[in-house]
Amino acid sequence: MKSNDSRIVPSRSHTNTSERLNSLRSSTSKPQTTTSGNEKPPKLKFFESPLVHEKRSSAHEESTKLPSPVVISAPLAFVARKSYISTDVDNIYDDRKFDNYQYVKDDIQETDLHESPEFKRYKESTNIELFYDLFFIANLTTFTDVLEINSTTNLKNYAGFFSILWFLWLQVSLFDVRWVTDSIIERIFKAAQFGVMIGLAATGPRFDPENQGVKTFRSLAIILMLSRLVLVLQYGSVLYHVWYYKKSKGPLAMLMGSNFVAAMIYLGTTFGFRQDGQKSMVYIIWYITAGLETAFNIGVSSKFKVLTFHGSHLVQRMSLLTLIILGEGVIGICKSIATIVEIEPTWPMSLIGTIVAAVTIVYVIYMIYFDWIMLTGADLLRQEIWAFLHFPFHLALVLLVEGTSQFIIWRKVVEAVQGINDSYSEVIKEYNLSNNRTSVGLSTVIVETTIKIYEHFPPIYTSTISETQDAIYKIGNATFGSAEQTDGLKTLFATVQDSIFNSFNIEPPAPAGSEMTIVDPKEEWERHLEAFMFIFVYFFVAAGIMLILMNTLNVISRAHMTKGDYFRVTVYFSTGILLSGVASTVTNTKGFEFAQSPWVLPTVAIALGFVMAFGYTKSL
Repeated sequence: MKSNDSRIVPSRSHTNTSERLNSLRSSTSKPQTTTSGNEKPPKLKFFESPLVHEKRSSAHEESTKLPSPVVISAPLAFVARKSYISTDVDNIYDDRKFDNYQYVKDDIQETDLHESPEFKRYKESTNIELFYDLFFIANLTTFTDVLEINSTTNLKNYAGFFSILWFLWLQVSLFDVRWVTDSIIERIFKAAQFGVMIGLAATGPRFDPENQGVKTFRSLAIILMLSRLVLVLQYGSVLYHVWYYKKSKGPLAMLMGSNFVAAMIYLGTTFGFRQDGQKSMVYIIWYITAGLETAFNIGVSSKFKVLTFHGSHLVQRMSLLTLIILGEGVIGICKSIATIVEIEPTWPMSLIGTIVAAVTIVYVIYMIYFDWIMLTGADLLRQEIWAFLHFPFHLALVLLVEGTSQFIIWRKVVEAVQGINDSYSEVIKEYNLSNNRTSVGLSTVIVETTIKIYEHFPPIYTSTISETQDAIYKIGNATFGSAEQTDGLKTLFATVQDSIFNSFNIEPPAPAGSEMTIVDPKEEWERHLEAFMFIFVYFFVAAGIMLILMNTLNVISRAHMTKGDYFRVTVYFSTGILLSGVASTVTNTKGFEFAQSPWVLPTVAIALGFVMAFGYTKSL
């Protein structure tokens, strides 16, 4: 039996050419419906079908094509078919004969809608998807503000929570890019997903696998379970509309089952957290489950046509998330600038250069990323691999932009500390040249210098004042030039320097296995140095890995590569490796001097600028 829907099958018959063209003309010549002042907007339905055609009420009923809602979105498959209509007379300017054949083959397979239904496809992200993205960026910004990446433990915590957040966003997006609709029931489902995001925001600040809180980790497990149960209901709503398509029920039921199994696994992990402060490795199951369910979703979607990502906006969703993360970097840069302005009104050239380099890094990454997207017409497998690889890329990118914002403040702190050290060194050197040298006299000039410093950088904590007084008392009462007096000077310098760090909201990482506040200023100063060196290391490692992964995405997105492309790709990989290698230099004297110089951010900006400029050589 022939289908009575409105699809047009290309043919070589001259007799049917006019009929096909007339049919196409009549189907596309209707004016688009627009909402004027006298017309009512379309009513919101309780249950909106994701199908292009009407839902069947039995397995043997013919599917009737519904008029395409052109104003809102058109099915991409239908729009694409217009370019495949051929006439009897061969067009010497058109060499798409192979494409015509491929389309005829696909069209014959799709003619009978008994086997495969046709879904609405959106070229761009819908408003509800963009609104969901706001919850992602709000979670990321909140967690970034709470957790400063200055130690290995904090880096693990940040990467762990980001992974949970990213895979949750991905699971929701994998559904939305294929079957998103606007209805009352769908808005209820989305409200539930918003609630999940709010739950993550509530548990995120307490996420610490090294010092696990039972309530926090159990709550997080339940939140992840609820997110998957909502997806089960959403997939079930699609299954309801394709129930009478015998080859479509099974694949959708498989996705429902995978999300339900994942939900039960998350529920089961709640029993693994039994005592506050006790480290349990049960949370690792969350990451394993998230990876497996994502791989299963993409793998099943590649095999069954009803689940295909063909015609969806999956690529755009990943690109938008990249923009969101870059936006988080811009927010971090602006916050760092605001912090500096509140304390220091002067802007030396080195600080201006650091800020310009930070903005350049974000801007150049944006240009390179979108210049390298070449997935138009790419096969689905490459698109899916390209999308999945965005997880490590986004993780490296978010660490890079966070390190960029941190180094803006560190640049100013290093300048301030160097200025303080120069001030003390100058007054001590001048005093040592005097004839009447005593401990009391030394303490007097030290007090005068300290007062000037505290007038410029007022201490935040009262303990700083008492520690300063104790150090000065020790300097004035010790034998001049003795080891005790030298120790007092070191304590004073460390106290003043720590006060500068506090002024710029920089706190050293807490000692491992202890929640006690650090009292010894010299020990705290050593922890500040360790944090500085750690930030330097992870920043350059993240920059190199980010460039390597972005280049990998570039290679995957290219269908064909020339010899010049292979050479450029090799240069890009080499640049990424060199950037990561810079991190190892911090352990030697020259490397540590470089870390304290104003060339940290400009080095990365120059490397990325070189990559961008070298990519343009293919146009020469």
